[in-house]
Amino acid sequence: MDSIKYLDSMGIESLLSVAEGRDRLILLCLYDLGCRVGELVTTRISDIDFHNGFIRIQSNRTKTRHFRAARVSQGTLQAIQESLQPGQEWLFPGRSSGHLSTKTVLRTIDRLAEEAGIQEVSPRQKLSRKKVTPHILRHSHVVNALMAGVPVPMIQKQVGHKRLSTTEIYATVAPALVKEAYDLHGFGPADLSGYSVNI
Repeated sequence: MDSIKYLDSMGIESLLSVAEGRDRLILLCLYDLGCRVGELVTTRISDIDFHNGFIRIQSNRTKTRHFRAARVSQGTLQAIQESLQPGQEWLFPGRSSGHLSTKTVLRTIDRLAEEAGIQEVSPRQKLSRKKVTPHILRHSHVVNALMAGVPVPMIQKQVGHKRLSTTEIYATVAPALVKEAYDLHGFGPADLSGYSVNI
């Protein structure tokens, strides 16, 4: 793997700009939590800790079979609260008594990406060169969190990577991220233009 597909903050904003209601909440949750789509659709209202700002992801709902409490921002929590109906069991209810399907979420993201003009399609193959999927939003969470200076071990805990090395791949595969992070913080020696170095 020599590249990681992700959306930068402008790409995320473009997606959100064309989304409303449930569609917007799906985007907010996938990106904000950095969770897998299966973890999102199986979230119950009882899993949400509104007071402390966490969503509990039970071990039987995760790929790694490890429980985690994913941090959720106040903005997303508020959007969740505003969407709730009396007696609602699932964060994203389906048509029947169950929860929304992963296929519905996939179709939703695909449609929104096309509306936002960020779903690139090849006219010849009619295949997407830059397919925007729920997992791309997960990648985007990790990459943008790295860029914001969130420590790698904390990102690992947030997204539920089994190994720290998995999270570290994002910086290894995309060296531009490392450079940008260093440049952002102005790391380097002070101006040494007036000095000479004798070797």
